Amino acid sequence: MTTDAYLNELRRRLHGLSDSERADVMDFYTEYIEDANLTSGDAVVDKLGSPKRLARKVLADYSIKENETAEQKGEQRTPRSNATMVWMIVLAVLSTPVTIPAAIAIVAVLIAVVAVAVALVGSGLVIAVVLIGGGIAVAGVSLYTGVYMMFTNVLVGVAYLGIGLTGIGAVLILIPLCFYILRFLIQISANFIRFLYRKFSNRRQQPKGDR
Repeated sequence: MTTDAYLNELRRRLHGLSDSERADVMDFYTEYIEDANLTSGDAVVDKLGSPKRLARKVLADYSIKENETAEQKGEQRTPRSNATMVWMIVLAVLSTPVTIPAAIAIVAVLIAVVAVAVALVGSGLVIAVVLIGGGIAVAGVSLYTGVYMMFTNVLVGVAYLGIGLTGIGAVLILIPLCFYILRFLIQISANFIRFLYRKFSNRRQQPKGDR
């Protein structure tokens, strides 16, 4: 592989970036390769890793940067954007060979946190669906029963209608409440995963004598 082939593959793998961001990355690494006097593709791979690995790292870094910029501006990140950032981080970590014990520990913790976060959010989603679905079912049955009973026993019918309307009110409260709780769980999980990745990246970039 030549240096041009390396850079071409790197450019092709940066499909998640805008044209200007991709251009900035390519300019940076083109200049880096020239300044480091890396004259062959093998030399570039030894220094920077494979194009696939480097691209995943770049995409993870840009995703984290976008997340932090939005946070500094006071903008709320959507669950989708947080999930994208976590996925980019996971891909970057899995593609990186890890040999330092401390870094291995960080990677193990990061993977465990991702698994716990997915399980936690998944459980929260199931609970939300059960609560909302149960509320809708209770409200529907109660309203139907209330309307039916109005023709035979008005007081009982009114009671059932009251239960049905209460169920509808509970569902209307549960829907946004569950949404915000799930969003909060995703946000704090994403923030912690981002923090661990920063620790992992800093550990890899430290000079060997400092480790």
